[in-house]
Order: sequence, then C-alpha cells, then structure tokens
Amino acid sequence: MVLRRADELRLRMASVEALKILKGRMRYSELSPTLGLPPTVLSRYVNGLVIPGLDVAKRIMSVFRAELAREVESRIRRDDVGGVDVTDVTHDPLLLRNVVESQREWFSGLKVDHVMTMESDGIPVAYQFAEALGVRMAVVRKSKKLGIRDFIEARQVFESGAYRYIYLPRKALRRGDYVLLVDDVIRTGTTIRAMSMLCELTRSNVAGVFSIVGFRQALERLREDLRVPVASFLTLDR
Repeated sequence: MVLRRADELRLRMASVEALKILKGRMRYSELSPTLGLPPTVLSRYVNGLVIPGLDVAKRIMSVFRAELAREVESRIRRDDVGGVDVTDVTHDPLLLRNVVESQREWFSGLKVDHVMTMESDGIPVAYQFAEALGVRMAVVRKSKKLGIRDFIEARQVFESGAYRYIYLPRKALRRGDYVLLVDDVIRTGTTIRAMSMLCELTRSNVAGVFSIVGFRQALERLREDLRVPVASFLTLDR
C-alpha cells in the first residue's frame, strides 16, 4: 500500500509515540535486537532529535502492535457460549487510542468521510477512529431517539432468524459518503451487515470494516460479501 505524504508523516510521528511507550515496558537492550537498531539511534528517536524513516516506523509499529496484542488479549473475557467481553479495553481510553493508532498504516489507505457504529459498545471505538481520521461519527440506534423525527431504518437479522429494526438519523450520512464501519466485537457479522444496509439506503459507500476482536470465519464472510478491506486488532478462530 502506497501512503500519501501526509499519511506517511503521521505514521512516522505515531511510531515515535509508540517507541516511547515501548521504552516504558522494555529496555533499549531488548528493543535494539528486536528492531535491528543501535540503542543510541533509538534514544535519538525517543528524545525527538530524529524522526524515523518510513521503513523503520513500520518496524516499530509492528513491534508495538505485538506488545499491545498481549495486553489486549489479557483483558478479554469469554463465557461458555462464545460471548466475548472487551469492555476492559474499550473503557480504557489510553489503551484504546493506542490500539487504533497502531492501525494507522491500514486505515490511512482508506477514503473515509464518516465512522459508523451501533450503540453502545462500539461508540468508544468509533470515537477514537473519528478522532484519528478527523471525521464525524454516525451512530446507529436500536430505537428511535426523541427529538429526531426523520430516520432511515433497516432490519438486523440474527443467526437464529430473529430480527429487530435499527435506526439512523437521515441527515447522518450524505449520498456518496465513504463510511468506515466499526464495532468492538464481530462474532457473526450481523451488526456490520445491518449497518451496510443503511449505507445502501443512503447511497453511501462502505469504505472498510474494523473491530477490536473478530472471529475469523465471520471476517472472511464479510470480506467476500462486502468486497472491502476488513480487519480486526485480534482475530479469534472460535
């Protein structure tokens, strides 16, 4: 993926912040062989004397993602029926911001006008993406909100065959907008599919899909069905 100059600079700057966080968890003697860089060079990056080049920035972010993945995985709670609870991640703004920032190389290649999510668990994730991208959020509701009269509605169908209607204020999206769909967890993909239907109804475009945790089979089906980039910070097989 070829990054635009501005996106390249953001990634390089983000790698400096990532390196500072890594330095708080690892010694230079540990980071040096991992990154293939002398401690003196790493020190210059951490102290802001030099900004890493693009290739080095990508290397730093790769190590950063691996370290974050260990932290995120330790905070996930699972039940006996396949449910996944990531609130210990989404309710920690600093950790969540770092998770989103670690994906900058991925989302910098997308054209995005809005970030859309379903209330309420996806809202913290959507906020961090909207902040990073400098765009607005569109929040899908499970019931009509008082004070807003004009809604677009779609039917969310669950694997059991049960369904419910979801609602988006008509003015939330414009025709031709490119929309990044995000959620905290993608287990079956029904929420993402329902949001993509709202994009169809508003004549907007799905730019991509992201979740903090995603089940591999559901992610693969979404890639096939939506034909857009689909990613998750952590991917679970079951």
